[in-house]
Amino acid sequence: MMFKRQLLFSVFLVICCLPSVSVGQADRLVLPPDVRLVIDVSGSMKLNDPKNLRQPAVDLLVQLLPEGSKSGIWTFGRWVNMLVKHQKVDDAWREGADSKSDQINSLGLFTNIGDALEKAAYGINPTNNKYRSSIILLTDGMVDISKDRGVNRREWRRIVDEVLPRLEDAGVVIHTIALSDNADIDLLNKLSLSTDGISAVAHSADDLMRIFLKAFDASAPMEQVPLSEEGFLIDASVEEFTALIFRKNKKELTQLVGPDQQVMTAKSSSKYIKWYRAAKYDLITVKQPLQGRWQVLAEMDPDSRITVVSNLNLRVSALPNNILKGQQESVSLVLQEDGATIAREEFLSLMDISAELIGGKDEFDLRELWSQTLETTYPPTNGVFDFELPTFNKEGIYQLTITVDGKSFIREFSHQFTTRQPFSADLKEDVRGGQTSYTLTARVFDTDVVVNDTKIVATIISPNGRKKIRPLRASGLDTWKTTIRPQSEGEYIAKIKIRGKNEDGGDFEQNIDPIRFNYSIDQGFIEEEEPFFEEEEPEPEPTEEPAPTPEPVEEDEKNEDEVGSEKPQEEMPGWLLYSVLGLSNVLLFGLGFMLFRKILRGGNNEEILDQFSEANVEQEVEEAAKAEAEDELEEEPPMEDIDPVVDDIDPEPEPVREVTETFDELGEDDLDPEGEMEMPMDDDLMADVEEVVEVPDPDPGPDPEPSAETEVIEMPMEEAGVETPVEEEDSMDALDDLDQMAVDAEEASEAPVEEEEEEEEEEDMVSAMLKAQGLDLAEDELDDAISSLIDELENDDSFEDLGEEPPEK
Repeated sequence: MMFKRQLLFSVFLVICCLPSVSVGQADRLVLPPDVRLVIDVSGSMKLNDPKNLRQPAVDLLVQLLPEGSKSGIWTFGRWVNMLVKHQKVDDAWREGADSKSDQINSLGLFTNIGDALEKAAYGINPTNNKYRSSIILLTDGMVDISKDRGVNRREWRRIVDEVLPRLEDAGVVIHTIALSDNADIDLLNKLSLSTDGISAVAHSADDLMRIFLKAFDASAPMEQVPLSEEGFLIDASVEEFTALIFRKNKKELTQLVGPDQQVMTAKSSSKYIKWYRAAKYDLITVKQPLQGRWQVLAEMDPDSRITVVSNLNLRVSALPNNILKGQQESVSLVLQEDGATIAREEFLSLMDISAELIGGKDEFDLRELWSQTLETTYPPTNGVFDFELPTFNKEGIYQLTITVDGKSFIREFSHQFTTRQPFSADLKEDVRGGQTSYTLTARVFDTDVVVNDTKIVATIISPNGRKKIRPLRASGLDTWKTTIRPQSEGEYIAKIKIRGKNEDGGDFEQNIDPIRFNYSIDQGFIEEEEPFFEEEEPEPEPTEEPAPTPEPVEEDEKNEDEVGSEKPQEEMPGWLLYSVLGLSNVLLFGLGFMLFRKILRGGNNEEILDQFSEANVEQEVEEAAKAEAEDELEEEPPMEDIDPVVDDIDPEPEPVREVTETFDELGEDDLDPEGEMEMPMDDDLMADVEEVVEVPDPDPGPDPEPSAETEVIEMPMEEAGVETPVEEEDSMDALDDLDQMAVDAEEASEAPVEEEEEEEEEEDMVSAMLKAQGLDLAEDELDDAISSLIDELENDDSFEDLGEEPPEK
């Protein structure tokens, strides 16, 4: 039955894939891998690998190598030994490798990395290479072939200048794994990055196994199908699958359940199943598997995977293992049947193709950054799907996963790579003669840089804001160094500028992202790492609006006054204020009219009566109401009347002097303790550095004199003797400061100006209304008049006695 299903599926593929197109098969087809393991057995391994974790890691790779590939194992100390013969991988080769892996020890006297690389690279023909050659180098030490330091330095240069270029020309990819931070990380990085290999440091057994597996995936990529808690899907085209299951519980018994619900374990006996159980993982190979969904009954580690051998393959264009920050990569993929690209529209339109990119600062915190679903309704006529990855703007680890779901089958491709800056820098403690200093080291990761033509300068900003320039000296080992002696605790910032030439002869300038360090007497320098992911601000919790207080139905004025006195006083609205003023003016007008009536009882005064005739009164009231309406419309003062107060701002900052002294004029006194000449610096590079010297804080205290062994070149302003223009960046900083001062001044003056204008506006309103009614008297005069009027009215009872209105003239 299974045979019939496989036959039908194969016929379906033949029908769907005709006609097929072979697009760039020389580039698309994956060559069989040739993986060469080079293992350090020097005596220092007793300290850095006391449990000999190299052995199980090598055993895993031996078991994972596919049939038809080639491999060999070399060990090295002072001498290089071929532990397992380099030849095609089969069951006999695996058995021989298993029997000899226990000879991996720690008995070597030196660390002869150069000779080991040359011996392991034998027989590689760059002009007719039928294999994809890779070297996986595992070491914990430095280049060490002699007790003479000078001999070791010359050997280091021979590896970089002679051995490495030959391996590059031969197309060999070198993956390096360091078992200690004391290893020569600079050399290992140079070997890997120059050949686009993986470079990593293993600090634990889990790290070593994971990095070994990562190097293997890069050296011998294999077809995969997705694995989840629900299991994995095997289609009729799969001839064989291999399940690598890492157990979280080392003692747990892994079970494999087929589509027919048959349960298999490490004790199962079948000619179709090969089960290899190690201390931390199970490696299960099943030939001629049943079609359908399989399940794994075990608590699995995320590194678990299912690889398949099939005539239906997903091929993806070669992607780099290392990407420089700011680069963008394009991806091409095809589906192939027996090596021929499938281009038939009826077949490709059934596919669901998706791509996902995750990333993070390290492999233990990877989050989704980008995803895309490819259009398959109208697939490309040549069967090649192309898309662009986003620009990589942050340093870190990224992993691309492409999934093709063909309904009856699933294929998955996964690739991990590292993004770096072209240059990097770090600080390390250095104790000499009982005096502690810190060495700032700059490294180059861009293989297109001419090291001998590269010059580097650092501007160090101390916690008190002082800036000092430090030229970085070439060390002779393709790094640049300078010494920093902290004067106070706090944050230090290093801004590094690089200038040099590329391999094609072009000039370049590069700025490293500012490096921030916190210094304390107890802990020394600790680098402040920029977070890979931006911190998301927590959403504010919704607040419930208070229920409205019910108004009392009946309440006397006394209670209302008492309640009002308990509440904080609120500012009176403008319209209410103007209404009160208007009513007050009407009341005053009425009282004045009655006053004049009383005066006129004793005599005739036609001129006064004419001024208060009914027509005039109505006209005055209309004019007062009109003025009140106009003033109410102009409640907000115009913006042009509010000018910020910036008279006290100094428009021009004091000019800052820079040092332009070059290093071409240095003499013998400027040699470092080891007799190396300071790297000459050109004027342009020094001029491009940010502000070199700032005015020191009052009485900062004398700086300690550097020791003879760690002499640092200082360049005070007085010795430079030259005053240069302020750099553009500093000028921009000064302009930013002026802008901020203006904003602060405006904010400081805005509130009181508005309050004064409102008060002036209210006073103008009152004056206008009083003037319109003929009552524009002085405040004390107006008060006296009103008081006199009230007194007279209280004393005058003639109207009440007569019971009639006063006579009119």
